[in-house]
Amino acid sequence: MYRLSIFVLQFLILIIALTFIFTNPFIISLDIGNLKYSFSSNLLSVFFISFIFLLYLVFYLFFRSRLSLGKYFLKNKYNKIEKGYLHFVDAMIAVANKDNKTALKSHKKMVSYLKDDPSLSLLLKAEVLKIEKKFPELNNIYEDMIKSKKTETLGYRGLMEQNLRNQDYHHAFLYGEKLFSINPNIEKLYDTLIFIAAKTKNWNQIVLLSDKAFSHKIISKNDLNENKSVGFYEIAKIKYDSDIKDSLKNILKALDLKKNFPPYVKLHLEIIAGLNDKRNLKKLIKKYWSLNPNSLLRSIIIKILNDNDLTKIKFINEIINNNASEDESKKLLIYFAIKNSNWDVARKNISGMIGVNPSKEICYFMSDIELGENNDKQKSDAWIMRAENASIEDTWICRISNQTQDEWSALSNSGNYNSLVWTTHKMLRQNNN
Repeated sequence: MYRLSIFVLQFLILIIALTFIFTNPFIISLDIGNLKYSFSSNLLSVFFISFIFLLYLVFYLFFRSRLSLGKYFLKNKYNKIEKGYLHFVDAMIAVANKDNKTALKSHKKMVSYLKDDPSLSLLLKAEVLKIEKKFPELNNIYEDMIKSKKTETLGYRGLMEQNLRNQDYHHAFLYGEKLFSINPNIEKLYDTLIFIAAKTKNWNQIVLLSDKAFSHKIISKNDLNENKSVGFYEIAKIKYDSDIKDSLKNILKALDLKKNFPPYVKLHLEIIAGLNDKRNLKKLIKKYWSLNPNSLLRSIIIKILNDNDLTKIKFINEIINNNASEDESKKLLIYFAIKNSNWDVARKNISGMIGVNPSKEICYFMSDIELGENNDKQKSDAWIMRAENASIEDTWICRISNQTQDEWSALSNSGNYNSLVWTTHKMLRQNNN
């Protein structure tokens, strides 16, 4: 309404001005050289109005035609883009069907329509070269990809995977780390980098990457603690021979993140033993056994006690003081009772553990007791034969490859990161049954 009012007002002013000019004409004279020209002011007004109208008409037709041409070119451009994308789709379908001939044909057509956007062309070339297994040429495509913001993540990922395929873990990690800095949320990127870091024994990077991943909410608090503890444990192992005090600091960090984990406990006790701190060693053995007595910890403590001449029955009783009635404590006592030829203590503690189907370990204990106490080789051999059919003991098993191994390690013997679990081997269990 406001605009209409302004327009009407301006139109009225123009009409009044023109009416005044045409109703009050006057003569205009011009002297040009020796000639004198005279004409009415109305003629000048008509000329001026005609010029303004003509100028308006020219501008109107110019902009109208320009907009029409722009619309035409824009429509033509979008038609080309649409055709280019259709050929791209055809090419990708051909790639999926491993029809390289059709893929290349569609790729050429696509390029002719999408000259200004090389990113799709690079992507398509990469897929074709993957199928054809032309890896040197594929590397060149990935190198071209990282030069553009649109395709740099695809380029870095491709180069990382290429180097992983070639088992060049150093360069794979460099490209993966760059990719992580650009987009840490790429699926399985963190897990891949952790695996590469473990392969190259770059344990500090596991700690740093885990902190970054947690800050981006890629991993949970439990995963953060798990992976950082592995990093600190492996650093402690490396430092053991060169800087045992620094080794102690790192294993304490690992234990703080994953409390009472037997492999960490083992290294902690070995470090304390290496420092010749027997008083603290005894204290820690009692503490760890009191917190979590189990078969794995028992095998660790047995080795530590044997290596440090702490095998007297009196000290063993001190260790199991808080849980002497538990089976694992009894087994620990039986082992050292046999070692010290204390047959009364050995028989007293094993008597309630034999049962109908004694474990392999109990059978071996009975074999040692019969041979050591009574020198009865026949009974001893009978227990050994019985052990062959006894239940299977727990061991470290890779949950991915199902392979067993004696010692825990961050990277299993089959090459999988943090995949070992302490359990009974399923295949052995089935064979036993």
